[in-house]
Amino acid sequence: MSAKFCARATCGERASALLLINARELSAHLVDIRGEAGIAGVPLCRVHADAVVVPLGWTQADSRSPAEEAEFEPELVLINDAGSKSSGYPGALRLPDMEEADEEDMEESAVGEIPPLLSRAFRAAGLD
Repeated sequence: MSAKFCARATCGERASALLLINARELSAHLVDIRGEAGIAGVPLCRVHADAVVVPLGWTQADSRSPAEEAEFEPELVLINDAGSKSSGYPGALRLPDMEEADEEDMEESAVGEIPPLLSRAFRAAGLD
């Protein structure tokens, strides 16, 4: 049995679903891949199969078995940076301290004038 891979460009994941398209009936159907079933369809990985969107007016059916939810517990990283530059944890990030004056400047710029590029986009859309 040969392994099928996702048909999306630059995706190297193994396919877990087939997208079956029936243009006459304006429908798309997602089914699980079960070995070499001989069904002609577009092989997709779980991520790309979940992202399938059909055109307006088409119907979409999903007959795949539910994905097994993996247990996920985020790792809590406490950074003790009192007096030391490194936290001792590789990959830990430390946010720079902000002065009160910096916070006031940010508030003023957020409420102030519209940046030129955004202003130009509004003019082009007729929203100025």
